[in-house]
Amino acid sequence: MDPERSATAMQEAAAGSRWLVTVTQLPTEDPAARMRMLRTLESLGAAVMREGVYVLPDTPDNRHSLERLAHYVAQNAGIASVLRVEASGAAQHDQFRRLFDRSARYAELTKTIESLRVGYGVSDASALSRVLHKQRRELEAIAALDFFPTAARERALQALADAEVEVRRLMFPAQAGGAPRFDDSVTGRIWATRRPPTGSPAPG
Repeated sequence: MDPERSATAMQEAAAGSRWLVTVTQLPTEDPAARMRMLRTLESLGAAVMREGVYVLPDTPDNRHSLERLAHYVAQNAGIASVLRVEASGAAQHDQFRRLFDRSARYAELTKTIESLRVGYGVSDASALSRVLHKQRRELEAIAALDFFPTAARERALQALADAEVEVRRLMFPAQAGGAPRFDDSVTGRIWATRRPPTGSPAPG
């Protein structure tokens, strides 16, 4: 999904109180189709209201994806209805929003990132960098389905940014310290240079 479109869709979801409720039923003798449907709903970030009933914020991208899913279910002898509903009030709207709270996942990720501090200066910096790269991918995956961002997201982003700066300093200490430092073993010595070939022009 295009990042700009994704950000716009999330703003629309946060601003409105409309929701998409998907009611599905697939034959039990076709577990492959059922598994594909469930994986699709999971990839969209759908919340489970009860067995066979899922909810998502009402955005153009979500409507398009759910309509395609309903078509797939119908092709596999199942039933799927995508309903556009509106929360009956602020309390129900907040109840729906809590179904999409990613704070716990952000908190776990932040804890993992901050735990790497004990390895600064001890563990291999390249190995730490690879771990952080993995954590960044995890953060991006969570954020892609975070329809209602909270402070937990900002804390995770800041923890990751701080860790990346520290690990970069460990990997490139000369850059982190400003001017490059030269090894004392190669300074203060007289170095022999090769004589230019006969007939070569003298240096100007």
